[in-house]
Order: sequence, then C-alpha cells, then structure tokens
Amino acid sequence: MSLNVCIFGVSGYTGSKLLYFLDKHKKVSLKGVFGHSTIGKKLGDIFQNLQHTSNVIITEYKDFNFDKIDLIFSCLPHGKLQKDIINNLDPKIPIIDLSGDFRLESKNEYEEFYDSSHNSHDLQKKFFYGLTEVNREKVKSAKFISNPGCYPTSILIPLIPLIKEKIFDIGDVIIDAKSGISGAGKKPKVQNLFSEISGNFFSYGLHGHKHYPELKQEINKVNKKIKLTFIPHVLPIISGIQSTIYIDKVLDEKDYSKVLKDYYHNEPFIKIYSESKIPSVNDVSNTNNLAMKIFPDFSKNKIVIISCIDNLVKGASGQAIQNMNVMFGFDETESLV
Repeated sequence: MSLNVCIFGVSGYTGSKLLYFLDKHKKVSLKGVFGHSTIGKKLGDIFQNLQHTSNVIITEYKDFNFDKIDLIFSCLPHGKLQKDIINNLDPKIPIIDLSGDFRLESKNEYEEFYDSSHNSHDLQKKFFYGLTEVNREKVKSAKFISNPGCYPTSILIPLIPLIKEKIFDIGDVIIDAKSGISGAGKKPKVQNLFSEISGNFFSYGLHGHKHYPELKQEINKVNKKIKLTFIPHVLPIISGIQSTIYIDKVLDEKDYSKVLKDYYHNEPFIKIYSESKIPSVNDVSNTNNLAMKIFPDFSKNKIVIISCIDNLVKGASGQAIQNMNVMFGFDETESLV
C-alpha cells in the first residue's frame, strides 16, 4: 500500500522536519506541497538533503486536485487552517493538524489563549488528541488528528499514568519547562534573534501560555482535582525541551517508577532511565524518543520527573508521523528509527 499525502506549510521548522521523515518513508508518496512565498519552487531547490521528493513543485492548494489524496498534513501557523482553509477542503480526506487550531475543546479558551477568533470550531469535535502512547486506540480509528503541542507532549506522557493512580493522591503539579528557540517558529522577532538569545535565558508566558489550557484539559480528563502550575522558559539552543515536574511524595519513588515502567513497557520511543543516569536534550536530539527519569528530591518531600524530547520531532513532526503510522496500520516506527 502506498499512501498519497500532501503538506500545507512545508517551509517552517515543523514542515521541513515532517518532509524529512516523509521523504524516507517506504509506504508514502508525496503528491502535493502547498506554500505561499515558495510557490513554483521545487523542494530540492529549498531542501538539499531529499532523496525521493526533490522534484515535487510547491503549488497553490486551490489549483490542486485532491481526488487521490489519502491524508493531509497541516504545518501551518496557528489560526491559518481553521480560518482560511479547512472549509475549502474535501471533508472526507483525513487530516493531521500540527497547529493548535483543534486541540482545545473550549472555543472561549482557544480565543483567549491564542488571541484569535475561531471560524471552524464546530469541526473540533471531529479531531482526536493525538498523544500516541496514551490515545493509541482512538488514533487507530480516527480520521482527524490534532497533534499535541511540544510542551504538553513532554509533560503529559510521564504525568498521565501517575495521576490515574489514586494511591499517589496527586493534587498540586508544578512544571518548570524549558525549550530551544525553534519552538517559537520562524517568524522574526527581536527576542528570538541570535544576538538576543545567545548566552541568555528567560521565562515567558507567565500570565497565560497557549499550552496551559491544553495541559489542563487533558489532565482534567483523567483527574479533575489536579491544580496545575506551568512556567515555560527559552534556552539558548536551537531545539530540545526539558520539563521538570514536581509532585508531592506520598510513597517510595520505586512505586512511581514501577507505574511508569509498567505503563510504557512495550513503547519503542519511551526511554525510562534508571540508576544515576539523568536525561538530557542531547539524548533525544533528532529522535522521536522521550527520555525520562523519576527520583525524590533531597528533602524527600517531592517526586521529581525530568522529561526530555526534541520539540520538532516527538513534540511535532515525529509524533505526526507516528500517528499516521498508527492510523494506516504501518509499523509504528517506520521512518522514525
């Protein structure tokens, strides 16, 4: 079986990384690529490392025939798909959306945290939240996937199995999360310039980051009593996320570790460290892996979880490929290892 796919927004960080994985996927044929400023160019003119898709020409989607397309990937900036495009597409064609347009079930929260109106929120209920390791069975039968955000991926995967267990009595969760600058996208901003970020480190989104309602929504589906504190920061690196999660310690750390190891024991991309090894962003760079380690703090009052991913891979394009593989019955690791 060869799957015919197309991509909206190929020139951004997530789009170009998605293209890298699709280019080497044995079960996929890239039939269409849509852009704005790059229309008319061959992919090989922009991306030099392509083996199989370099001659595909970037076009305007309104001029494209979607009759034989099996799947659409959207790597457009937040707001573009829901406002300008989705209502012009054939509703029968499956979509994996890598933006935040269909992650939030509350229209009010979307419009508040994304600072944008939502023109297609009636379609949100068709989209399943594609956190693969947690929602795999839903992903298998889904036609429309909303790919999780990068920070939520790094946080929800280690946290959800623990908050499902009543014995841990988890109430307050504090998350200190740090990301490379690629998480801000390619849109030029002064604070994202090399001269500003190099040798620097700062917090942002203190009064309302767009991933906060996403985290709260997915956590509350499992445990409504959780109170969440989430503070993101920017690191002077290109890619990578480390999320450090703090919860009150009520049992031995081995009990928490066992729950995570049991939950993820057959997962090819989840790496749970033991002994004295501590995860780092270098461990997961350019992979679809999530590396985590659980341990007590020195005071023995808190359980601390360190979780690391590549924000452009497991936090975006790699997880999108993983979801595609699950949806269409391919080997889940195809093109990702």
